[in-house]
Amino acid sequence: MLRKPWGQPKGTERDGLEENSLQRMLVDEEGNIIACGRLHLNSSVEAQIRYMAVDTGHRGKGIGKMMIQELESLAVDAGVKTIVLQARENALEFYLTCGYLKVKETFVLYGDIQHYLMIKQF
Repeated sequence: MLRKPWGQPKGTERDGLEENSLQRMLVDEEGNIIACGRLHLNSSVEAQIRYMAVDTGHRGKGIGKMMIQELESLAVDAGVKTIVLQARENALEFYLTCGYLKVKETFVLYGDIQHYLMIKQF
C-alpha cells in the first residue's frame, strides 16, 4: 500500500526497527490487508507512528481513525506523552482531524512525496 504506487519492491517497507515496534493491521473477510500501522517507542515518553496506510478502496470509512486510535492507545498504555509522525502531504488533513499539529516541512520521498513532521501531546 505504501510502496507499490511508486514502483518500490516488496521489502522496502521494512527497516531495522521492526523487532522493537508494535504493529497492527486490519484484514477483511477474505484475509486481505486493508489497513496497517506501526508504533515505535523512541524513548520512554515519545513514540512515532510509521508505515500507516489504508487501502484506497476502504478510505473514508473511519478505518484510518480506528488504526490511529489503536496505536495511540498502545502509546498511552506504554506511558508515552508525545507521538510524532512524518505525514505525506496528501494525508495532512487526516492527521489534523486526529488532533496532530503540523510542525514543519521535512523531506521529500522518491523525489516526489513531500513529508511533514507532526506531533500530538497526551
